[in-house]
Amino acid sequence: MRRQKGFTLIELLIVVAIIGLLAAIAIPNLMSAIQRSRQKRGMGDIRTMATAFNMHYLDTDHYPIGETTFRGFTGPVYWAIVPAYRKSLPLHDAWQKPYGYASTGNGSDFGLVCTGSDGLFEDRGNISVFVNMPRTLTHCFENDVVWTDDGFSILPEGKQKKCR
Repeated sequence: MRRQKGFTLIELLIVVAIIGLLAAIAIPNLMSAIQRSRQKRGMGDIRTMATAFNMHYLDTDHYPIGETTFRGFTGPVYWAIVPAYRKSLPLHDAWQKPYGYASTGNGSDFGLVCTGSDGLFEDRGNISVFVNMPRTLTHCFENDVVWTDDGFSILPEGKQKKCR
């Protein structure tokens, strides 16, 4: 009698079950890592843009005058920075949502925002609310990340999750 070479059905089912279990563990972690990297890219872009706006302030003694509530970059704000201080400004984050800019009416303060995965500017009033706001930590990918004048007012910390 010859002995057949190969795997039995039970052995194959056990291997498939193990692969399925590993995938069930790995895929949520992978999705979270992708969202985290998008959030970190937004924070890096905001730091870069803030440097350009601060250089503009050093030269002119005011930030570019724009909306007092966060909106996408408008023409005059964009062209106040490009090409004098940056070759270009990123207009969209890793979720393909627009970055927001706001300034006080006299240009003494400014803010930048990455809207997070939901792409919505959270309604907190105008820029002056953020200027004197204590640092706030967020734990959701959907929450805005906000920079005012010299640092993050709202920033992610710790394990992030999808909240909505």
